[in-house]
Amino acid sequence: MVGLTMLYCDQIAATEAEAIDAALKKMRLSREDVVVRSVTDAPNGVKVRVEATRSRGQEAVAILSTLLQRIGIRSDLFYIEYFDKILVNVKGPHLGLIIGKGGSTLEALETLVSAIHNRDFPLYKPVVINPGGYRENKRKALRTLVRRACDAASCGDKVSLPVMRQRDRKQIHQIIKEFPGFKSRSIGEGDERRVCIFRATDEYEEPEPEPDTEEIKFIPPNRAGGLERGFGNRPAVT
Repeated sequence: MVGLTMLYCDQIAATEAEAIDAALKKMRLSREDVVVRSVTDAPNGVKVRVEATRSRGQEAVAILSTLLQRIGIRSDLFYIEYFDKILVNVKGPHLGLIIGKGGSTLEALETLVSAIHNRDFPLYKPVVINPGGYRENKRKALRTLVRRACDAASCGDKVSLPVMRQRDRKQIHQIIKEFPGFKSRSIGEGDERRVCIFRATDEYEEPEPEPDTEEIKFIPPNRAGGLERGFGNRPAVT
């Protein structure tokens, strides 16, 4: 259940046993799933701190598993816990439903799982969901997009990529470092936010390209079944 994200509980009761029992009910866990970290005196009784023995990665998996089950998706989940994030790999027959159009469902699911998971922790760790290697494939597609844009910009033209989400723009700014001699800059406002790629020796003075400039509107070719499909003709929410 989603309540499993409560990994510790401070409870006051008349006796230690009563405090532990009350904490277990709040945490929805059994006695073998927790350890008692501290017992201190409190007004009219004692105060105990009870902590779950699960890791944060296990809790993130429990949350995601519950949400997927509630929407009718059965899948296998495997996690890797890093210092700054929790990566959950997903395998199953309905990964397209998890990803959604342009990754919109996946982004919403990550936001929800991360919010639930981190509500009881002082150190925020985002939960990154990776259905069927989607993250790796998406980065490869973006790298191909950057390489083609750099080729187009090598003659001195500024290349404006299609509108894309904030996460994708951030990856573009990281990937461009693999291409010496080129730079990237985000331009536009709101839903029209996009990335412009240009030679490092050139200056980018205007915040927005004028309609009559020679700037290339770079649209990659659509490939049936590929992750680049729709990059050039679908506005994305940032």
